[in-house]
Amino acid sequence: MDIFYFQSGQAAASIEKISVDWWGSAHADATAEAFTHWNEDDPLQVPQECAKCHSGPSFIDFLGQDGSAEFSVDQPGPVGRVITCEVCHNEKAHALTLATFPSDETIDLGEGNALCATCHSGTTSGEYVAISASDFDDDEVIADSSFITPHYAYAAATLYGTEAKGGYEYAEKIYVGKFYHAEGVQTCTQCHDPHNLRTRVDYKGENVNLCAACHPNVTNYTDYRQIYVDDVDYDADGTVEGLYHEIQGVQQILCGAIQQYAKEVIGTPILWADQFPYLFVDTNDNGEVDEGEAGFPNRYTEFTPRLLRAGFNYQFSIKDAGAYVHNGKYVLQLLYDSIEDIATVIDYPYDGIIRPVE
Repeated sequence: MDIFYFQSGQAAASIEKISVDWWGSAHADATAEAFTHWNEDDPLQVPQECAKCHSGPSFIDFLGQDGSAEFSVDQPGPVGRVITCEVCHNEKAHALTLATFPSDETIDLGEGNALCATCHSGTTSGEYVAISASDFDDDEVIADSSFITPHYAYAAATLYGTEAKGGYEYAEKIYVGKFYHAEGVQTCTQCHDPHNLRTRVDYKGENVNLCAACHPNVTNYTDYRQIYVDDVDYDADGTVEGLYHEIQGVQQILCGAIQQYAKEVIGTPILWADQFPYLFVDTNDNGEVDEGEAGFPNRYTEFTPRLLRAGFNYQFSIKDAGAYVHNGKYVLQLLYDSIEDIATVIDYPYDGIIRPVE
């Protein structure tokens, strides 16, 4: 199928190059947490609910390429089985055009893109947060509650914005849909090489970085974070920066709002750390992750509906590493609305930050 091998105007890569690219990719990394997480479990298997994306044979099972029912995984998956050629290159995979997101929204993404989105869409959505908290008042602590996260690497959910409804979308707010980039960079494999997974280097056969075709400040991968397409200071820090940095600025504002809310309304200080389950009790109330605080026994458990939805959107903005490229304005909208919601019950200034309108 051409989409797996061609960029518009380019010849097919050789099998040798494809092999080298694949062996160096995250999909082939047998040492990665994504494929080793269950190596010490008893029984030694990938749980059925995780296997679709974390065990190559289970994705084939999900597609029904092995003769089983389509769009379901029938049993736990074998451990240590990465994403090999036959996982994406088979009859069922090539015919796949629809992707169903955790929100239950189904979108026709076309061949290739639907295949990517089937795994890169997360495991939960903002709708799940709403359902989980539906029987409680906004600031009522939910007994035996835990943090709800979108999982990670859900680029498709970010890209399609409100069409996929990945984030927690506040009532009566309008959110952007799919981010339409530019001609030639609209699909997963137009932007990413499907074998090494990195952003493509060539554009229409020219030996230049793909992004540099329109963003002349880009000379290598580290420059992507400096890209911006408007002159808006979204985080109100006095400087117009690349969208990555604008999002980071608004993230910091939301993090501050979450910490103040947890302390003043719930009565238990909170902090975020980049390890599961991400939200922990700030035992000494200093706003820093100190030794021993980011451990599972110290996980935060006093969630209100307001904290669950703000925390979900905060996490949503972080765990798609390319969110600023995939659909930065959708992410900024989610962050802004979460801040606004928290500020209805605490005195938390957020004047100056800007919510994208389109």
